[in-house]
Amino acid sequence: MNSSILLYPIILPLIGGIICFLIPTRKVKEAISIGITLVVFILALLIFLSKELSFTHTWLSFLGIDFSLRSYSFSSFILLFVNLFSFLISLYSARFMADKFRTREYYSYLLLTASCAAGAVLAANIVVFLLFWGILGVLLYAFLSLGSSRLATKGLFIIGSSDFALILGALFLYKLSGTLIMGEIEPLSITSGLAISSFILLMIGSLAKAGAIPFHGWIPEAADQVPTPVMAYLPASLDKLLGIYFLARICLDFFKLVPNTSLSLLLMFIGSLTIVVAVMMALVQHDLKKLLSYHAISQVGYMVLGIGTGVPLGIAGGIFHMVNNAIYKSCLFLGGGSVEHRVGTTDIDRLGGLAKFMPFTFVTVLIAAFSISGVPPFNGFFSKWMLYQGVIEGGKLSGGGMWIIWLVAAMFGSALTLASFMKLIHGTFLSEESDEVKRELSEGKVTESSLSMLFPMIVLAGLCVVFGIFAYEVPLKLFIMPSVPALSSPGVWIGWWQPELATLLIILGIIVGLIIYSIGRIKLGRESETYIGGEVNSSQMRASGVDFYDTLRDFAGLKRLYKAAERGTLDIYKGMLSFAQGTGYFLWALDRLADLLWRGLSWVVLLAGRGASLAHTGNLHTYLAWYLLGLVILLLVFLVGFGG
Repeated sequence: MNSSILLYPIILPLIGGIICFLIPTRKVKEAISIGITLVVFILALLIFLSKELSFTHTWLSFLGIDFSLRSYSFSSFILLFVNLFSFLISLYSARFMADKFRTREYYSYLLLTASCAAGAVLAANIVVFLLFWGILGVLLYAFLSLGSSRLATKGLFIIGSSDFALILGALFLYKLSGTLIMGEIEPLSITSGLAISSFILLMIGSLAKAGAIPFHGWIPEAADQVPTPVMAYLPASLDKLLGIYFLARICLDFFKLVPNTSLSLLLMFIGSLTIVVAVMMALVQHDLKKLLSYHAISQVGYMVLGIGTGVPLGIAGGIFHMVNNAIYKSCLFLGGGSVEHRVGTTDIDRLGGLAKFMPFTFVTVLIAAFSISGVPPFNGFFSKWMLYQGVIEGGKLSGGGMWIIWLVAAMFGSALTLASFMKLIHGTFLSEESDEVKRELSEGKVTESSLSMLFPMIVLAGLCVVFGIFAYEVPLKLFIMPSVPALSSPGVWIGWWQPELATLLIILGIIVGLIIYSIGRIKLGRESETYIGGEVNSSQMRASGVDFYDTLRDFAGLKRLYKAAERGTLDIYKGMLSFAQGTGYFLWALDRLADLLWRGLSWVVLLAGRGASLAHTGNLHTYLAWYLLGLVILLLVFLVGFGG
């Protein structure tokens, strides 16, 4: 296959984005976006099937820098999923964004983001990679501006600062390796100060793109303000893919990350902290999209934890979880958008009973919720199982007990994730209808979403099932194993999950449970009234579990932590603003001090000049007296010095 095919995933969306920005007709923009993303997805599939391709064109010849692209097992499968999400989000947006403002910009930003994401993934040269990576930061600002200028500024400030760290780290990497071609860099030992600095700076850039703590502050705010497809496309899928993709390359291709070293422990600490803190915040949220945004942050922790182990199984688990998270998190956000589109709100307190009116949305969201919670046999369980095994294997190498902390944090996070989604599923779909839903029902607005919105959700929910039950045959064999060559065949891994057998046993258990349930419905006794909290249940009462976890806010110890989180204690944006403000005050004070010293010096000079001018009387005898006085002073100085 001609290597120039690598240019098309970059050029086609770029042209389409420019055209969408110029034309005003909504239908044409939708057709262009859907058509181009579908074509590019097909091209990405061909690139993936081609195994490895390289393209080089003379670019900055005076600097010895070429425009180089390369696809291999890892980059080509990331490219495939980037374009899959681009197509599904474009299709979903055709209906969701129909009555929204600024659609000309929206479709343009979407296509330009797909173009630059493809460029960043395929880049074989560090300079080319930094070019596309930097443009993605500007496009994030553009996407967030659909919500508010303040939010866009915050996102750009965080991502822009981390990108500066990334550029500096890349310069250090070039100094260490002596080449700009990423494929020619041999994994470097992280022993020298320059190597440690380069690793940490590159790590900061990748973690900020992925949205790990403390670089997460813009994500929950974006959930409140930007259109839902943006949340499904950026923080849920594309940014996670790119950020974790680059972090994996740092630890696999650029540096030798030794398990249980200080940098390995740093990554695992950040991952565990991200898991626990974000899921605790998600647990008490009442808004569906904000709850999902905190889970988008929490899931990054699993990926960082897996890669931070430094062992092939853990790294493979982190990469697999990266793909799984992009799938089920996009599905959840699209499901939330479907609910918002029909009911007009994502406040869980104002929802309820939607399962019977939106059955397809309910089923897809339920599958995605099971997946993110790590319920077998769905894909989220399998990748988390790999992560657990990687943490244990890394712990065996060190002989210490730190691995128990990371394992407990990961499993604790999964339990709380399931708890929060029990609240979401019950409050949104299974509880009694709220007054809001009843009013919308009376107006005939609460119906299932259109096919263009359902199709992406069904595809993603289907992938949750396929990637869980057929994990060995599909994702591991096609995507994960080729990306982590050091990983041995699944047959020799200890403690592995057997998804096909487990699925059969789960289905058998469900059948037996249904039989027992059917038998139990035979009336052998009497019926009695139901009670809720000691009160007889009546038609005026509406049981909802939305507020159940709010009691966590009042627990001793947790109360202060929640208040600190609500104040934005872990929000690096506020810390950076405070630092910038403090620096500004310091420079202002330094400027005032310099000005004061200058004024004082000028006054001294003026006084000296005025005194000297008084001495210039024009009288020769006065000048002679000053001359004699000066000679006497010099004579005294000489005599004192000679006598000493």
